[in-house]
Amino acid sequence: MPVRLTTGEASNPVWSPEGNLIVYAGENVGFFAPLLAVRPDGTPVKLPSIEVLREGVRVRFLPNGSGLVYLQGLPSAQNLWLLDLATMKTRELTRLTNAGAIRSFDISPDGNIVFDRLRGNSHVVLIDLPGDPKKP
Repeated sequence: MPVRLTTGEASNPVWSPEGNLIVYAGENVGFFAPLLAVRPDGTPVKLPSIEVLREGVRVRFLPNGSGLVYLQGLPSAQNLWLLDLATMKTRELTRLTNAGAIRSFDISPDGNIVFDRLRGNSHVVLIDLPGDPKKP
């Protein structure tokens, strides 16, 4: 039997690698939606104030579950950010200068990020994060 874990609108849920956290986009406010989190038992988890675009792939966990990579910004000026789940501090991973929309991204088991960027034509780009994301 399905069990509802959230109240209000929720979309694009993503499980943590350990299965102890679900991150999702909340109710739309214009182009954006707040990034929210909940435990599998329905207990809400407080995250810093982060807004993501309401459509598409906007968040992924690091392979070791220690952080979240998310897209933030206007459709033509999005950048990848990292939220450290232990400290709840964020840092910008990219500062893309040419206008272009990132439609989706994913993270490999070794922590590399791959994304596509639409700008007249589409490109696939790879980012190698410094350090070993498998280690806390």
